[in-house]
Amino acid sequence: MFTIVKIKPWLAYFLLAGLSVISQATQAQSSVWKISKDQDHFYLGGTLHLLSETDYPLPPEFDQAYQGSDTLIFETSLDAMESPAFQQQFLSAMTYADERTLEGSLKPGTYRSLLRYMLSRKIPIQQFANFKPWGVSLTIAMLEYQRLGILPEYGVDRVFSEKALEDNKGIKALETPEQQLAFLSSMAQVDPNVSVNNTLRELKHLPRALNEITEAWRNGDMDAFGQSSYIEDMRNLLPKVYQTIVVERNNNWMTLLPRLTNNNEKEFVLVGTLHMVGKEGLLAQLKQQGFTVEAL
Repeated sequence: MFTIVKIKPWLAYFLLAGLSVISQATQAQSSVWKISKDQDHFYLGGTLHLLSETDYPLPPEFDQAYQGSDTLIFETSLDAMESPAFQQQFLSAMTYADERTLEGSLKPGTYRSLLRYMLSRKIPIQQFANFKPWGVSLTIAMLEYQRLGILPEYGVDRVFSEKALEDNKGIKALETPEQQLAFLSSMAQVDPNVSVNNTLRELKHLPRALNEITEAWRNGDMDAFGQSSYIEDMRNLLPKVYQTIVVERNNNWMTLLPRLTNNNEKEFVLVGTLHMVGKEGLLAQLKQQGFTVEAL
């Protein structure tokens, strides 16, 4: 039986909304910022949660912020999310507890397309018989990432979490794993045929899309990231999902981040780069609240 491992809520950003082409960066900028107010500051870094071994070393501004910080703050506890108990919660959320089936939840044409994909990867589709469509979308995308060597253990968050443990730095989280699971479950709002067909379509050009996304992030080109059709599609085609997993979470975090310039610690906050862009992004909201936002 197929086992779900290390599939996390942030993966939904790149799958059900579609992985679209991001224009290549033309000017080196930064994906890390110094956020200042009242003679105090913290660092805010935009991350990619999955990378490959060849993506290292990271841009130097990440190490600069790390060296200048006492405490690292992540979206959630990575260790807690990878615990057997949470993985079981996750699996339960992605599967039906009644008589419903994957095949019965999809149109015949969508199911046939999914079956062809499974056959091409030599994966028995019967293993997913009681999966919800959004759970299958996440799972097959994760398998493609793994096949390409794009793995959570190379993600910026995981690397710095392990480094902070080794260096005895403080580690905190903006959300609980249960909160992230609730956000992920909002993907059930997407028409099941849309979620599966979008995932199958985008996986066909996943290597190119990942290269372009990674290059835009590495060069700190937030304009390219924010103007991508990937984000525009998410805003326009899946507005409820975008509101839930991006806007609402940004707003929740903005009740916490301003407090970081009112203590004696120096924090380095690491969250997905998607949360940085647009008028609803963290950078714009921090500027609106009077913070000085300076790219490292």
